[in-house]
Amino acid sequence: MLAKATLDDVARKVGVSASTVSRVLNGARGVNEGTRERVLAAVRRINYRPGVSRGPAGQARLIGFLMPAEAERWGVRTNFTEQGLSAIGDVASRFNYAAMVGSYNPQPAGKIEDDMIAHREFAGALLFRTKDEIRDSQPFRKAGIPCLVVNRLLPDTSLNYIGPDHLNVAFTAAEHLLESGYRRIGLLVGKTSYASHRLYQEGFQRAHSSAGVAVNSKLITEIELNVEGGYAGTSGLAGISPRPEALIVTGDRASLGCLKALADLKIKIPRDMAVLAMDGTPETAFANPPLTAVEIPWYDMLAMGTRLLIDLVEHRSPIEQIGVRFSTRLVVRKSTQPKQGKT
Repeated sequence: MLAKATLDDVARKVGVSASTVSRVLNGARGVNEGTRERVLAAVRRINYRPGVSRGPAGQARLIGFLMPAEAERWGVRTNFTEQGLSAIGDVASRFNYAAMVGSYNPQPAGKIEDDMIAHREFAGALLFRTKDEIRDSQPFRKAGIPCLVVNRLLPDTSLNYIGPDHLNVAFTAAEHLLESGYRRIGLLVGKTSYASHRLYQEGFQRAHSSAGVAVNSKLITEIELNVEGGYAGTSGLAGISPRPEALIVTGDRASLGCLKALADLKIKIPRDMAVLAMDGTPETAFANPPLTAVEIPWYDMLAMGTRLLIDLVEHRSPIEQIGVRFSTRLVVRKSTQPKQGKT
């Protein structure tokens, strides 16, 4: 039997450090594209599978955590992808699989991952940041690679999926602020070219309609879902007269940018403006002040998704479609308080 290839074997083949190889496989920042391509090419040539033994000849043991290349501009490493890769790696390793985060082209265009898909070097794939799920899953369906779309609900398709109810997440967030007495509520949301963010806007509007409160469209702003986007969006809305009484911010990192902007503007939370994080994680509890959040348990959701995907890989279940609506929860903290005179 051939000796199992190691991280050092790959590093020597490429002429880089073992830590660089590890960073490529885990989607870390700071690795240029040329180095990343050489590392992945070496991984393929010597059949390196981190932390797993070789399976039978021709049997792939790699789970891909993959996004369309057009979504790379959001950055590979976010709270979502870090928790996701941790969950996927933990579950995959228990079943003798390895995990890798990366990107691909729905229409193959020369990325190393495109070639890996075509040659069925992934046992299965969890797809995230998809915009057109039918288009984005097509390479995997064509290659016969089981795939599951995460962070989406797709009951009107034949695709496997797991995700939260984005409309309900936004409805819950806005409903909490409206019931707390806030009326001028701003929304910082991602690009509505993505279905999840269109649903956020719809949920926000439905909560207002249910409460009999009109939505001010000037208080809805699309942002990049990072610290800079949260800072810029908050600064813009805070400059409107009269300014919002409360803000709903999509994502932990944008929420941190929001907090920094309000601190720079000397706007006190929640006295002058309440803040609620949507798509939050438990990390929002460590903000200053601790943020009220509609939390999505990313780790648990992606761990379940990985287990379901491995079942598809190993058993080829006759179930026509896997569809899971994952629960969320509202956690009230110091960044929102009932307005005076409102119980």
